[in-house]
Amino acid sequence: MAAPPLGRLVLTHLLVALFGMGSWAAVNGIWVELPVVVKDLPEGWSLPSYLSVLVALGNLGLLMVTLWRRLAPGKGERVPIQGLLLLLPSPSSVPTGGPGPGLQVGAPGVEEEEEEEASPLQEPPSPAADATPSPEPVAPRLLSTHVAFLLGLLAVTNALTNGVLPAVQSYSCLPYGRLAYHLAVVLGSAANPLACFLAMGVLCRSLAGLGGLSLLGMFFGAYLMILAVLSPCPPLVGTSAGVALVVVSWVLCLGVFSYVKVAASSLLHSGGQPALLAAGVAIQVGSLLGAVAMFPPTSIYQVFRSGKDCVDPCGP
Repeated sequence: MAAPPLGRLVLTHLLVALFGMGSWAAVNGIWVELPVVVKDLPEGWSLPSYLSVLVALGNLGLLMVTLWRRLAPGKGERVPIQGLLLLLPSPSSVPTGGPGPGLQVGAPGVEEEEEEEASPLQEPPSPAADATPSPEPVAPRLLSTHVAFLLGLLAVTNALTNGVLPAVQSYSCLPYGRLAYHLAVVLGSAANPLACFLAMGVLCRSLAGLGGLSLLGMFFGAYLMILAVLSPCPPLVGTSAGVALVVVSWVLCLGVFSYVKVAASSLLHSGGQPALLAAGVAIQVGSLLGAVAMFPPTSIYQVFRSGKDCVDPCGP
């Protein structure tokens, strides 16, 4: 089969890039404004929680359409909309990777490395397998523990970066001032594409390595959650060290999780279209569950406390 003309490939990539940029600009454009408006709107510091749920619900609609067209009886055609699903962003400064740049289905050099290093999705060959090739090689991969681990990793990391952590970002940052909140949002957003570019050059193919990176990201996430729980009087409040720690923690947390999501998605790329569809489902479901789980404690039961202007709740 002849390769498509170069001009057609360039146009296709340009259109995909513009689609991704448009969706990300819409979501991030709202998110970066939160440090300015969060204290003035009725929702107060819990506004990020509302946004996380709304964006997750919006993505869920496209997920339902994709699954319906994929699984409905009599629908044998391939679904071009699946590619759009994998490019749509999920909430927050977390562009964290969301299904947007966070789900890069493949990285340069993956195909070339397959001969030298077996993919975690590929089971070790056996004599029986060599003698009788399987008519459907993708199905066993989807049922393997490796794929289950990668899908679970995508679901958990997206639940954290697109639901749990964004919902409490205001509580972890605002006690240190609007500047800390602004830097955490903007630099955290920048960490995501940087992590994606890093994965394109240096891709971790080890499941143990991805698990270790996930634990590192959870360490930073736990620190940020502790700050949110202790709001409005977290440690080092009112100091430059406190501002630096919360900003660096947000950047590293989002950067590490973004890299993990890109690497996991790249490994799933060898599983073909079914694996990518399963990855899209794991991402969207994880994001929705994380956002919904954090909505009651932040917006209904007021588990996290917000500060007030011109009042020092941390004084003697």
